[in-house]
Amino acid sequence: MAKYYGKECKGPGCAGHKAGARYVRAGGRTLTRSSASFNSGMRVAQKQLRKRGTVTRMAVRKRSR
Repeated sequence: MAKYYGKECKGPGCAGHKAGARYVRAGGRTLTRSSASFNSGMRVAQKQLRKRGTVTRMAVRKRSR
């Protein structure tokens, strides 16, 4: 399986992880219930931004359906 910054991806291209990371970099902060891969990509991007000193506010609860 493919990996995205150390996280295991379900598919060969890590599309969910990449989309989640892109969403966080664009300012998104709401987790989704439908895609664990998307949420994992969000968390990876948030950790990277925190290391750079950028403040991110990702929602703790999963609000979307």
